[in-house]
Amino acid sequence: MYIFKYKYGVHNYKFQSKDRTTRKMFLHFGILLLLSQGLLGEVDVSEAIDGDSRIIGGQDATPGMANYQVSIRVHENGTEVHHCGGSILNEEYVLTVAHSIDEIIIKHMSIVVGTHMMYKGGDRYKIKKFIPHEKFSPWMPFNNNIAIIQIEGKFKFSDKVQPIELLKEMAPIRKKCLLTGWGYSKRGRYLQKNLNMLEFETISNEDCTQQLRILPYPNVLPVDAGHVCARSPEYRGACSGDYGSPLVIQDDKNKTLQIGVSAFVSWVPCAENFPDVFSSIHGYYDWIQHKIK
Repeated sequence: MYIFKYKYGVHNYKFQSKDRTTRKMFLHFGILLLLSQGLLGEVDVSEAIDGDSRIIGGQDATPGMANYQVSIRVHENGTEVHHCGGSILNEEYVLTVAHSIDEIIIKHMSIVVGTHMMYKGGDRYKIKKFIPHEKFSPWMPFNNNIAIIQIEGKFKFSDKVQPIELLKEMAPIRKKCLLTGWGYSKRGRYLQKNLNMLEFETISNEDCTQQLRILPYPNVLPVDAGHVCARSPEYRGACSGDYGSPLVIQDDKNKTLQIGVSAFVSWVPCAENFPDVFSSIHGYYDWIQHKIK
């Protein structure tokens, strides 16, 4: 029997096999977006809500919202563990990041949809195919950090499970947007039990580059057209476990559109008053459409 430990970021998985070993959102919630039915499903939020201040903790997402959200989970010894996030594109495909999933552990993973709770509910689907970008670099700064997952079978759509539309154009600057996920808190290093949400505002890539220059990673700058940057309220933001989670906006017609995929959590310090960097839907729109047709 072979025993292999797979460690990635804060995750540490151990798999066993008789033939061979096979090889989060901390989201802090500031002020809830005043978003209407397009983003929140059947939920109508009538006023802004002041965020919870526990640790860097977050506000639970309102039940019925973000029905496009996916939890990608790893199975170990009968236990299901959240690994990263994603979003539903259509009946067969999920959008996520490339760097958070290893081809060899796919058969130990599943896609969970239709629940806001980490340990209860939802529908589960096996992964049929993992499709990272052909030019993805597994080394920092993880260039072309985007991927598609094809499930076995098809999603059963309902009021709790729906696809998200993608914004083809470049995301507008100074636009309110929303991130959802189950990532880790910074201090406690625990996964959120319920889906969390956090309001952001988009900023220009030039502004983002200037704000990130203080970090000791010159090889990841400048932030290029393959990314979109957004700021959250002070000392709040995405963290490990939020890789792949969707950043969305509402357009002038109250339609919910995804503009980014949480990607740079691995090197931008969690909730330390820096912008968060996302893989840009605009930058990879044609690639995504080609892969899901």
